[in-house]
Amino acid sequence: MMKNTLKKVLSAFAVALLPVLALSLSACGNHKSNTETKSLYAQGLEIVQLMTEMTQYADVYTGSSEVQSVVQNIGSGDYTTPKAVYAISVSDENVAAMAELMTLGLDGASEELKSCFMQRVFSSFITQINARSGTDKLAAAGICTIEKTFVNENVNENIMYLYTYENADPAVVIFLVGEDHAISASGVFLMYDEFACDSADEVKSFFQNALLGISVEVNEVLPET
Repeated sequence: MMKNTLKKVLSAFAVALLPVLALSLSACGNHKSNTETKSLYAQGLEIVQLMTEMTQYADVYTGSSEVQSVVQNIGSGDYTTPKAVYAISVSDENVAAMAELMTLGLDGASEELKSCFMQRVFSSFITQINARSGTDKLAAAGICTIEKTFVNENVNENIMYLYTYENADPAVVIFLVGEDHAISASGVFLMYDEFACDSADEVKSFFQNALLGISVEVNEVLPET
């Protein structure tokens, strides 16, 4: 009885700790030197490594053996070197069209609020895809999600980087541009088994079908040397 009670207390503490963890990571990102501007490629790699590390602590965040098993399976992959990395962008017009398809009426909203809405829609794309894989995989992806903030004056549009691996699940890092070039980055594993990502054309075709025909741009990002 005492063991079960202790487990419930620890689980509740873990849930309360999640936003604190996210804030801590954000704070770390904000203390980088202004003279050091890492590329999105490098920032994304660091986030994927943190996501991989997070898979070691599934039992802290959930008591579900099914979800823990999914997270452990994610962590068994080799995330050392990406097979390929793709930049995925969607124009503001197409994001707005997607928002309309999701019945988010934006008529009468301020430009600032519209921007917030469209960033939410842009961020929801991967969640929509993961939802196709069932609740356990969706929950596992949520547990492993990592958020971080930093400044990059070279980035002017919201964009996603897709990191693919030979023997591991794909990972997506979403970069959202805020005021004064503040970038909010969120990394999540893409859990949909039927996701095709062997080329830029395959990635583009999949996303356009998944997003009900909304046009996307996909370009391969070459490794940094």
